[in-house]
Amino acid sequence: MDLSSTLDAPNPAPDLYPQVCEPLEEVGAARPVDASAALAFALSRLASDDPRPWVMATTPMWLRERGRPFARGLAGMGAAPERLIWIRASKEIEALWALEEALKSGAVAGGLVTAEQPAFVMTRRLDFAARAGGARGVVLRAGPALDLSAARMRWRIATAASAPILIDGALFDEASPGPPRLVAELVRRRSGPPGIWELEQDDETGGFRVVAGLADHGLAAAGSERGKTAAA
Repeated sequence: MDLSSTLDAPNPAPDLYPQVCEPLEEVGAARPVDASAALAFALSRLASDDPRPWVMATTPMWLRERGRPFARGLAGMGAAPERLIWIRASKEIEALWALEEALKSGAVAGGLVTAEQPAFVMTRRLDFAARAGGARGVVLRAGPALDLSAARMRWRIATAASAPILIDGALFDEASPGPPRLVAELVRRRSGPPGIWELEQDDETGGFRVVAGLADHGLAAAGSERGKTAAA
């Protein structure tokens, strides 16, 4: 599904976008081509003023399919090498266990794990571990998921056309890409309604901010496929 095609109406309620990450969230790419955008968004959900390091636990399958993350690229997403502990597990269950142990230790600000299909009980353990350690956790999925999860928010991420470069209100160069943008669809949210927003990346922080002029007023339409997915 092309999420970007839904962005055709202004959004008067950007404040509905949840700025703060829950103890455990889940992020999935809408399509295989959106994997990099999903990773960037997942890392942005972990960003905070907490000085403790981050953990990233990856699996061989994820590295084979998507390649080894580039250090400077990760730094541009807010994951500076000096703050990142990268765990290359041999199996998915080991990666999930490593993140659980890191989160509940209280030694890290947050962590991300790549997983194809984590068991529901494992996601519950990650949620408990994050709350016990005062940390944030994100499960990065290869694609959108409809299975059970204890994640308090579940996101579906799609790439969007970059913003134009404007100088004094005038277009600088049609061929020059501006700040990267993506479409973030919140398909499940325990503490509020689902929604969909177009976000733009900040060059300085690597985080994302809501772009003015968004679809669906930031809310999933009642009775729509997005609304049905949110109830899953």
